[in-house]
Amino acid sequence: MAFVNFKWREQLSKPSFDIFSRSLAAIFGGYLVAATACGLLALALPLPVAESVLTAMMLSFALYAIAALWAFSVKRSRQAWRDLLCISTIFYLLILLLG
Repeated sequence: MAFVNFKWREQLSKPSFDIFSRSLAAIFGGYLVAATACGLLALALPLPVAESVLTAMMLSFALYAIAALWAFSVKRSRQAWRDLLCISTIFYLLILLLG
């Protein structure tokens, strides 16, 4: 019964967990933002299809880097997760609207 005496609140409030959570937010949340932004830009740019997709893909690398920096610049890791998920949700809803 190792989990009975395990103190979850103490473990979740440690700085190492905060860094781990921010790293996951930067990796996976940043990818989600970059992927949805790429899809949205591919639909929204007024270029031929091939050029629109290539331009969106190139811009998605910059957006991924910005999202990763954002994950480490906010005060709390929950705020990083919230912001990245909200931005990707908005992008996805716009994709549904345009597509």
